[in-house]
Amino acid sequence: MWPIAAHAQQPFVVDDAEVTAPRIWHVELSTQVDLLRSTARPALWQTTTDVELDVGVAPRVELAVLVPLIGLVSETPDGRRLAAGIGDTSFGAKMRFTKSPDARHAFAGSVSIEVPSGDRQRELGSGLVDYGVNLISQHRLDSRWTARLNGGLVLAGNTQTGAVGIKERGTVIIGGGSLVAQATQRVHLGGEMTIGWSEKASLGGSYVSAQLGGNVVLQEGCTLDLALSTGWFDASPRVGVQAGLSIDLNGR
Repeated sequence: MWPIAAHAQQPFVVDDAEVTAPRIWHVELSTQVDLLRSTARPALWQTTTDVELDVGVAPRVELAVLVPLIGLVSETPDGRRLAAGIGDTSFGAKMRFTKSPDARHAFAGSVSIEVPSGDRQRELGSGLVDYGVNLISQHRLDSRWTARLNGGLVLAGNTQTGAVGIKERGTVIIGGGSLVAQATQRVHLGGEMTIGWSEKASLGGSYVSAQLGGNVVLQEGCTLDLALSTGWFDASPRVGVQAGLSIDLNGR
């Protein structure tokens, strides 16, 4: 829902404190289908296919790039129309502040910039350059449960992705929390809540979103990621369904 979410552990929006190890490439592929609110009309549906590439460049530091492919189905006097193409591209850097990989409490931070590579005329991009920062805390409650909290700002631009997000330009406060459990050796399940609020936005221009999801280990370094989400207020979709793959590639 915002640029700095690009680095989260799929399918969750709330970011974790982990980073890709040095010389390892991490690829995330996902598609989300959203039923939009009536305030988004004439747009009815949005599909967002994200292609993300992360690489560890130093101990506790990773760089990332995310390219979204957006499809918007709209109702027109001549029938339904599809607009599809590349959305706005995000570049980011993330650093884990906590040195110990086994720390019960870990902290990290990320910065990102989103450039307007999408066609604004067809509502595939915002036409703005977005700058964001995010702070991350991660807390292992016991051997199975982990809680994560995020808080940050979009310092310029907005959170709009296609027809979804806060459209007003300016500083946007973002945050969220998640609770994830290791259900089995191969399955992680969890839930999260995320928010976005701008001083320039009315209540309808803000968002509150909830998501239930998880991932299944298909083989070492590869997971299947699934989620179901819903939201409140105009800047979030009514309901969304997501499916994706996360893959680690050894770049040595």
